[in-house]
Amino acid sequence: MSVLIIQENGRHERNRNFRECFCLKRAFEYYGIKSDVWGLGHENYHTQPDWNSYNIVINLENYDDSAWVPSLSKVNCYKVLWSIDAHVRGIEPYLKTAHDGNYDLILQATPEFVTKNSIWFPNCYDDELISKLNIPKIHKIGFCGNINNRSYLINVLISRFNLELNEFVIGYNMVRAINSYEIHFNANIGIDINYRNFETIGCGTCLLTSYNKHYQKLGFIDKYNCLTYSNIDEMIDKVEWAISHPREIERLSNNGLKLSQKHTYRHRVKSLMEYLNICFVK
Repeated sequence: MSVLIIQENGRHERNRNFRECFCLKRAFEYYGIKSDVWGLGHENYHTQPDWNSYNIVINLENYDDSAWVPSLSKVNCYKVLWSIDAHVRGIEPYLKTAHDGNYDLILQATPEFVTKNSIWFPNCYDDELISKLNIPKIHKIGFCGNINNRSYLINVLISRFNLELNEFVIGYNMVRAINSYEIHFNANIGIDINYRNFETIGCGTCLLTSYNKHYQKLGFIDKYNCLTYSNIDEMIDKVEWAISHPREIERLSNNGLKLSQKHTYRHRVKSLMEYLNICFVK
């Protein structure tokens, strides 16, 4: 049993090991399944893979601006496309790739896009790289990531609660930053449930995030293992409540950490193999 994973290599050295292709590779190998990574920027890029020597090919490349990903229409093994960022780009490019390449299955990170020949495959985190660290939580609330559409909410939290802003902090520094917060602010983009949800609870930090109707299906429960808000007033109220109840923050963080073990790459790979009726060890 062998798997080939297609994705461009990470462009930032500090974050490269966190790239989805390597996280997925480690998860498959945990179950004893041989996995290779190929794509633009990898050392093996200039040597075309022997496609049909693999049982499964998984295409993770969501931003192929130079059209380097070859058509897999004549590749005979089982072909999977992981649509991670359709909430940003729209579903059309992914449907075209799947159609033109005769893909067998689309993994949709966003459940609204699930149709025929696709399944919901939520985002997750790599518990080999991200965990609760033995460092002090020196900030009541913080944000680590790209600001994008979050600037207004971030500015409100800075002015009212002295939010610690760590913009574009990546790799292991991201893990340390989130571990240093008691509460980590997040705002999903549109209908997405982004990686930060899972990375935050995996760090043992209390998650404060914008509401999504699919949270309950994933086990996220407001005021049990996270805090959710639907508007700015609710966001402020939740932060004020949490800061005035420090034991509640600890309870939410601990419950979130327990939930995180259901949302690792290993968990996602196991569910995929069960869906495909693939035998595996462990």
